[in-house]
Amino acid sequence: MKSTRRLLCTLGLVALLGTGVTACGPEDAPGGDAADPGASAQPSTSAQPSQSAQPSPSARPSRDPAQGDDSSRAPGSGDCGRPPKLPAGHKMIEIATPPKQDSMTAKDAEPSCTPNDWIYHGQGAAKYYLFSPGEVKAEVSTGPGSFTSVVVGELWNHVSDCMTDMSAVKAPYTCSGNIYDITLDGEGKVKTIKEIWHP
Repeated sequence: MKSTRRLLCTLGLVALLGTGVTACGPEDAPGGDAADPGASAQPSTSAQPSQSAQPSPSARPSRDPAQGDDSSRAPGSGDCGRPPKLPAGHKMIEIATPPKQDSMTAKDAEPSCTPNDWIYHGQGAAKYYLFSPGEVKAEVSTGPGSFTSVVVGELWNHVSDCMTDMSAVKAPYTCSGNIYDITLDGEGKVKTIKEIWHP
């Protein structure tokens, strides 16, 4: 009976020691010898965190390339806060080619978070727009939050200069990313257009 107890105790002790030895491997103790239980049982003060302590790539949260942030983050969280919301009937565009007498092509512009807050960028294919035959309200930016009303022909010239020869643009006007806030009439023609300034 005593020999059976001793045998069971010995097996239990070997099992415990075996568990302790197999829990540490060469990758858990850099520079240690996996065959030497004494070396792997002593934590090193200079040891770096092991690769096995970090989650595998498949265990990490996936990233949304469009946001550049963890997809687990709430929409609108981050340095920029919530994306801007346009007033009803307004739409942001990036003009794709210099406007001609009464038409232009432009891409829909969507906001993206940058170190300079939300900035709009054109997305997708350019669409064709006609200007309303009535009087179009046109505004050109003269700096942050300030605008000057111009006749629509002057706005077309300003856009063309910004796209083809920036040196032709004279103060107080500047070229500011070619983004415009527009509204359309009942026929889908541009009735207001305002240049958006950004740094």
